[in-house]
Amino acid sequence: MVKALKLFLLPIVAIVAVMVACNKSSDLTTEELVDQALYSAQERGGMGRFGCYELAFPLSIVLPDGTTAELDSYDEMKQVLRAYFDANSDSHRPRPNGQRPQISFVFPISVIAEDGEIITVDSDEQLRRLRAECAGATFSNHDARGHGQHGLSCFEIVFPITIGFPDGTTAVAADRQAFRQLIQTWRQNNLGATQRPRIAFPITVRMEDDGSLVTVNSPEELRQLKEDCE
Repeated sequence: MVKALKLFLLPIVAIVAVMVACNKSSDLTTEELVDQALYSAQERGGMGRFGCYELAFPLSIVLPDGTTAELDSYDEMKQVLRAYFDANSDSHRPRPNGQRPQISFVFPISVIAEDGEIITVDSDEQLRRLRAECAGATFSNHDARGHGQHGLSCFEIVFPITIGFPDGTTAVAADRQAFRQLIQTWRQNNLGATQRPRIAFPITVRMEDDGSLVTVNSPEELRQLKEDCE
């Protein structure tokens, strides 16, 4: 009887062991979760190294638990995500629908197009429309692995920069905070405007790979720089 019971239980134990092993193998490390969250956020709007637009900081994000965080850079975004995933072990396991926890943006946000146009984005729907218009996106050639190390952006704009407005006026943004404030103020005063502000050239950018400074003299040069990022 005991022998028969052992023989009966043996397959069950084996199945349970396999299920536990499979669940464990599907768990992701903190860095893998950070990579997935960053990749998903950029891919939704066609932003970053593999997209057509550059995300303008500062901005705020909503974490999977509903809390918000204001960020001044991608580095800060990575730090916040690491802290969140380290503190929430459940996020390391896949959900029943197979999806992983994602972040969302607190709108409005601003993105800079390949020609220097500054676009204010008010919703996820508008972000998806921008992604659909981004014919040069190459996200399909990449996945989330290592995205936080090599996929975020190939350059950052060096401040101060000059912003040109549709009415012909200009304003100097000394830093990222000033940039956001200038765009927000213009938008509040020009509701319904069909034209958008633009970055006035030349500008200087710092390359992420080696820290070198590059002068960009025109929208064409900025577009070429983006295309060469790949």
